[in-house]
Amino acid sequence: MKLKKEDIERIRLAKDLLTRNRRYHITISDLSQQTQLNRTKLQYGFKQLYGVSIDDYRILLRMEKAKELLEQTEKSVKEIAALVGYKSMGSFSTMFKKIYSKSPTEWRNGLHGEK
Repeated sequence: MKLKKEDIERIRLAKDLLTRNRRYHITISDLSQQTQLNRTKLQYGFKQLYGVSIDDYRILLRMEKAKELLEQTEKSVKEIAALVGYKSMGSFSTMFKKIYSKSPTEWRNGLHGEK
């Protein structure tokens, strides 16, 4: 699939929309409408430009925010999970560990030299 300059600009807009609205679940259909690109081209182009799927990029944004909150606040892990859009603390912890190889609690404790 060939991407035109206009397509690339629209895909960049999609990334910007995801980045600015990381706590909110923007569906691929919503992004497709807002960027005026069909879903297939949007998903293909995003992966080509950024090397990651839209869904994986959204997860990475949420986990980056969670890591930041763990490092800079005293909020509980449960509060942080909710703030980054997870209803289930178990799902949040599993995803955090998958990305950072430590649970959220281990990450926070590691910052303070605790074991």
